Amino acid sequence: MNESIWNESTKPNILNSTRLYFQDMFVGAKRMGRADFWWGLLGMTLLTVVLMTVFGFLMNVLSLRSFYWSAVMGVAFAMTFGYYWIAVFTATIRRLHDRNMRGWWTLLYVIPIIGELLLVIFTVLPQKNSSKWPRFID
Repeated sequence: MNESIWNESTKPNILNSTRLYFQDMFVGAKRMGRADFWWGLLGMTLLTVVLMTVFGFLMNVLSLRSFYWSAVMGVAFAMTFGYYWIAVFTATIRRLHDRNMRGWWTLLYVIPIIGELLLVIFTVLPQKNSSKWPRFID
């Protein structure tokens, strides 16, 4: 068996883990380690805040000059926000798989405060090695 770990970086840090968020943005059938999840969340959040600040500023400044470019910046702003939530949603699914839990638990996001608190607790807990989702690539 090959010892390369599925969806985990060898040295989790903000750059490697954020790259994993982008790499598997639309994949849920994997596992994600605790360090990669939290470092990636930090990296995605920082990147999204910077991009949304730039697009929001340009949207407001350009609205005085050209409605077209203001609308383009508004679409870019909305797409950035959408990609962020897709990445966080699928990363949460992968993190829950690492805990040997079903991805359906992410529906707790719709319960205000209590659901989000439970998901934070679930993602902070350590991994379980006995999971139906494989940890190693064959």
